Amino acid sequence: MATIAGAATTAERADAERLVGAELEAWRARNLPDPSAPLDADDLARLVRSCLETLGVGDAATDFSVNTVHYYRRKDILDAPVGRTSSARYALRHVWQAVGARLAGHLGLVTLAEARDVMRDAGEPTLVAFACARIVDARARQRLKGHAPRARLLSADVSSPPSRLPTIVPLTGDAYCIVPPGHAALHSPAAASELVRALASALGVDSR
Repeated sequence: MATIAGAATTAERADAERLVGAELEAWRARNLPDPSAPLDADDLARLVRSCLETLGVGDAATDFSVNTVHYYRRKDILDAPVGRTSSARYALRHVWQAVGARLAGHLGLVTLAEARDVMRDAGEPTLVAFACARIVDARARQRLKGHAPRARLLSADVSSPPSRLPTIVPLTGDAYCIVPPGHAALHSPAAASELVRALASALGVDSR
């Protein structure tokens, strides 16, 4: 069992993130065919909004503007652009940084400080992986909000039969647990109770 913030290390989660990575690359190819093209702050804000909307997490794009870009820059969430003020030029890496940071702040599962620590001066694979993880988190939350609070499948986009998909269990305080497919807790009250005890132990809480 793991929280979404902990990015449960299941094969299904990895598959979901790989699929999102392919979606990101397809979006990039359409919207920024030359990945080395310089971008101004307006371009960067527009591309971030487009990316979030295209990948189905457009609620995070609301009010994302040039001011947000400048705020991220002041907070050292974005790497320094080339040039200063109105002549500053950004690059594709800044798009991935801004997407990851925006979703981190929107979801509240990863703090902006944590996002900055992961993404500052990081290579593009790390930046894309961080963005993919946050998009998977955002999609999972959207599905949970759209249904009654009961166990739900992680992603209808994963090309796997339902029996191979993990189950997300919403908890109080906007927390979630991911249970791997085939886990005994899905059909055994005793195993479910043992899982609850294991979670309490992992959190350092006495469950007796």
